[in-house]
Order: sequence, then C-alpha cells, then structure tokens
Amino acid sequence: MRRLALAALAALWLAEPAPVQGAPMRYVHSVEATDFSNRYMWRVLEVALERTRDAYGDYRLEVVPPMPDRRQIRALAHRESPLTVGLFTADAEIEKKLIPVRIPVERGLLGYRVLLIRDADQARFAAMSSLDDLRSVRFGLMPVWDDGPVMRAAGLTVVPGGSHDGLFPMLMAGRFDAFSRGVTEILPEYDRARRSFGGMAVERHLLLHYPLPVYFYFPDDEAGRRLAERARTGLEAMEADGILLKMFEEEYAPLIARLDLAHRQVIELDNPLLSGKDPLNDPRLWFRPRG
Repeated sequence: MRRLALAALAALWLAEPAPVQGAPMRYVHSVEATDFSNRYMWRVLEVALERTRDAYGDYRLEVVPPMPDRRQIRALAHRESPLTVGLFTADAEIEKKLIPVRIPVERGLLGYRVLLIRDADQARFAAMSSLDDLRSVRFGLMPVWDDGPVMRAAGLTVVPGGSHDGLFPMLMAGRFDAFSRGVTEILPEYDRARRSFGGMAVERHLLLHYPLPVYFYFPDDEAGRRLAERARTGLEAMEADGILLKMFEEEYAPLIARLDLAHRQVIELDNPLLSGKDPLNDPRLWFRPRG
C-alpha cells in the first residue's frame, strides 16, 4: 500500500507543471532618450513580459546607449553586442536576418502620415483627394526613411535631404512642397521648427497611409526564438483581453483627436518593403481613423 501511495504521489508530481527555474530572461534594447513613441512600445513589452512571468519566470528589461537601426540589426544578427531585441518597421530584408513577432505594437499608426507644408499652400492641398493629385507634389525626406521606396513606387516625386534638420529650411525655401511625417512625429517637430521658420504649418486636409507595422525583432537562434516566443505569448494575451488596445488609446487618443484624423481625406499607398507575411487582414490588430 505504501508503495502504491508513493507511486501515486510521484505520478501527481510529474503531472504538474514544473516550476520555472534558471537565470532571468534578458531583453536588452537600445532607445533614444527623447523618442516618446518608442518609450510607449517598450512599456508594452514590459507588460507582455509580466503577463508571462508564471510560465517563463523572471526577466530583465535593460537599455544600452542609443545606436542607429542598421547597427542594431547587424548586432542582433551577428550577436555583436548585448542587444537581444530590436524595434523596427516591417521589412522583408530585415526578416531574412531576424525573427519578427508579427503583432503591430502601435497598431500601424506610424503608417498614417500628415504633411508639413508652407501655410500659404493650405488651399492647394485642400483641393487634393487622390494619388494622382499628389503627383504634382515634391516630397522632401531622408534617403534612409521608409517613405522613399513607398513614394517612388507610387510615382511620387522625392527630393532627398542631407540631414533631418536641414529639411525644414529646404521646405521653407521652396526646394520641395511637403514633408511627410508620422502621426506621432509631426507635432513635436512642428512645435520645435516653427520657432525658427515662420509660415510653416501642419496640413489640415490629407492623411496619407501605407501599411507600416512596427514589430519586436529577435536574433534567429535558439535563445532568440525563446525570447520571441515569450514576447508573442504576452502580446497575444494582451490583444485577446483588450489591454493592448486600452494602452494604445490611453497613449494616442489625444493626439489622434488633435490632428482630427477621423475627418481627413485618406490616400492609400502600397508598401513594397513588406514580405507579404504581415497580418494586414486581421482588423483586431490595426488602427483605423474612422473606427
């Protein structure tokens, strides 16, 4: 009888989930100190990791000094630094080197673009409603930005700048007509630039859009896959119970209202940078200006 009881206890112990042991899982990332949108997205990751603590154990979310995206991608792909996770826009070339977790952290909001223009041109842009109308516009941007391939593929005219700060005087000098910025980028940049450049304005009528998810990316090795699995599990749980949507609305609803996105004329552009594997047809994951 005693042997049977011991056998039963052993079977019960083996049937229960083993407690998570070992060193904390390290999520090491780089972030610009002034990039408030990215701060939000790293908070989302922290909540996702908390949601998975029982299943995966402890974790450490660590920050290293800022580095350019290209350097981060190389460091993650070749394990050349302490980095274990990056935050990048969806790109087929990046996905050849790293593992994306295909849940758009900011619900595709970065793909909605508002224009900085000269205030005297408001009436010109107010008369536009189609992609064909935009073909009369010269767009200023940095060569490394996603906007470039998207706009060129759409047949739009692109004027490259030598530096981000240099684009503002180029706009006001008439070197190009519009400066396309993400919804989360445009107001802080406008508030800074208008102190130096009178006559600059946020265009009030148009909203350009192309699919531009922002994903967490991980090294394509055993450890990276484990980190990605945990992040995916947590994000899926947050999406399922509405926490991800709630965090998004708390962060961005005032900005969306201030820019009046719901009443702007949306012009759609294709994004040739995507791999075709993004969940673009899942309405739960994406922001839409009109709900």
